[in-house]
Amino acid sequence: MTGDETSATGAEIRNEPEAKLGEAALLLRAILDNLPVAVCRYDRDGIFRFHDGKGLEVSGIKPGEHLGKSVYELYAGTPGAVESIQLALAGKASHMVTEAHGLTWESWFVPVRDDRGEPGVVTITMDATAARQREVELQNKLMLIEKQQDVIRDLSTPIIEVWDKVLTLPMVGVVDSLRISEVMDNLLTAVVNKDARYAILDLTGVDAVDTQTAGYLIEMIKAIRLLGAEGIITGIRANVAQTMIALGLDLSSVTTVGNLRAGLKLCMRRMAAAGEAGAAGQVGSAPANAPAK
Repeated sequence: MTGDETSATGAEIRNEPEAKLGEAALLLRAILDNLPVAVCRYDRDGIFRFHDGKGLEVSGIKPGEHLGKSVYELYAGTPGAVESIQLALAGKASHMVTEAHGLTWESWFVPVRDDRGEPGVVTITMDATAARQREVELQNKLMLIEKQQDVIRDLSTPIIEVWDKVLTLPMVGVVDSLRISEVMDNLLTAVVNKDARYAILDLTGVDAVDTQTAGYLIEMIKAIRLLGAEGIITGIRANVAQTMIALGLDLSSVTTVGNLRAGLKLCMRRMAAAGEAGAAGQVGSAPANAPAK
C-alpha cells in the first residue's frame, strides 16, 4: 500500500460518522455487559429512553424494564434522586450515593442533549454496597479502637478516692504534654465532684517528663488550690527532680513527700488536726451562760 493509499484510508476512517458510532457502541456494549454498572437516559419529562447494564442484575430489574416509565414516579421515595435529575436537566452535573432496592448505589448525573437539542439526562450507576459495608466496618473498628484507647488512658491514669475527701492519681511511664492536659481536666473535675480536700499526684512510676510537662504539674497544683483543695506531689524520681530544677521551677509552695504512703499519712494528720481545730472552735464559741460540763 502506497503512502497516498494509506492517507486516503485514514481520511476515510476519520470522515465516517458511522464508523465512529459503531466503535462507541462496541465500547458501550462491552462496558454494559461486563461491568457492574447501570446506564440510563431520560428525556426532559423524566421518561426512561435507555435502560441497560449488568449492574441491574443485583437489583432484580431486567434491562429495558423501565423504558417508557417516569423516573419521578419510580424513584419518588429515593432521597435526592429526583432533585439530581432536575438539576441535570437544568445543565448541572452531580454525584450522589443513595439507598434503593436494599442496596447502596453510587450515581453520576450528566446533562445531555439529543440530536434536536432537547435536554435530557444520562445516569451512570454502580453498585456500591460492598464498598459501603467495608466503610461501615472500618468506621466501627475505628470507634472500637477509640473506645479501647479511652479505656487504656483511664487505666493508665486512674483517679482513686483512697479516703474520704482524699484523691490520688498514680501516674506511670512517660508523661507528655497531651497526656498531662487530659489528666488535668479529669483530676480537676474529680476534685469538684468528690468535694475533695486533698489530691495526691504520685509520680513514683513516672520514668520521664518533658520540659513542658514539668511546668504543667506546677500549674495543676495551682489549679487544685483554686478549687479549695490542696495538691501534694509524691514519689518524684531523681531525673524528674533534675528536670524541674533545670527549668528553674519554684517548688517552694508545693508540698512534696517521698512516696504515696507518706503522702496519705500527711493527709490523715492534717485532716485530724483540722477536725480537732474545728471541735475546739465549736467549744470556744459556746455562749457564756452555757452550763459547764
